[in-house]
Amino acid sequence: MDQRSNEKLELAERIRSGDHMAFEILFNKYYTRLCVFSNSYVKSLDIARDVVQEVFIKIWNKREDFYITQSLKAYLYTAVRNQSLNFLKQRKQKQRLEERLKKQQDLSDEIKQDEFNTEELTEKVWKLVEQLPERRRTIFILYRKHGLSYLEIAEVLEIARKTVENQMGKSLSFIRDNIGL
Repeated sequence: MDQRSNEKLELAERIRSGDHMAFEILFNKYYTRLCVFSNSYVKSLDIARDVVQEVFIKIWNKREDFYITQSLKAYLYTAVRNQSLNFLKQRKQKQRLEERLKKQQDLSDEIKQDEFNTEELTEKVWKLVEQLPERRRTIFILYRKHGLSYLEIAEVLEIARKTVENQMGKSLSFIRDNIGL
């Protein structure tokens, strides 16, 4: 093993034992280069800085397990690459989630608008029904609100079924002509 590799392994050993100076040496030596490397993945220097800082935070927080058997440099670049890829994966998942939420919100807004339009339309229809002549209004209400068939309405009002049909037709024409759609 050459002297440089030996020094780097010694640096890792010092970090493992909690040596702040050794950690600072490692940070100062690799931080800028690792940011440039991360930036090649995440395409944002600010995000790259966050990614590299996250790697160093993990190293320090888990320093007791910081064992380097090969190249310290290769270890750091691998860790930064993995953290960069994790960031991209999380960002993609977040974007998909935001898109789904937006679609759900748009659908919810549409439903609310449809409900509002339906309520508004229903209100207009019933205001127009109030303007119908009494017998026509009674026939319409028995059919729409109470669910009676034309034959049942004819029986209740003691009129011909055909009269019920004619009155309903006139009611619907009046409403259609005056609804304002």
